[in-house]
Amino acid sequence: MKYHRLTTAQFEALHREFATYLAALSIDKKSWDTIKAEQPDEVEKYLDQFSDLVWEDVLSKPLYLEHLSPNHFFIFECLESEMHLIAVKINAVEKDLTTAEGWEWFLHHIHDEKVTFYRSTKSYDHDRKEELYGMILKGAQMSEEDRYKSIADFLG
Repeated sequence: MKYHRLTTAQFEALHREFATYLAALSIDKKSWDTIKAEQPDEVEKYLDQFSDLVWEDVLSKPLYLEHLSPNHFFIFECLESEMHLIAVKINAVEKDLTTAEGWEWFLHHIHDEKVTFYRSTKSYDHDRKEELYGMILKGAQMSEEDRYKSIADFLG
């Protein structure tokens, strides 16, 4: 397996896609129920293969990632050949950006001198998919394009 298996919640969200994947392998519901009952190793194989297909698809498209810590916020626009970073640092304030209260404080004090923004662009050091997947394994979460674009537009 190249990536990790999707979570139960992710499989539930992608149940139609998983059914289509099984159908492409000529596995209908009755066959799948039989496989689940009689061949648990095969079930694991299909779950792993489907997970890898999903990760390959996700990581091959433009992607937005973010990583929150108590006084830093990093948001990445991951394009085909390069990655754009906007980093936010909260200085000398006892606010935690990982909480709803801290995030609200940030949104209301975005112009405050205690909020510092940094921007950077870099090319990928290795394989793009490997780098992005590594970021996810280190705690980056998938984000929305609108979130990145609104901060980028604010910064001009």
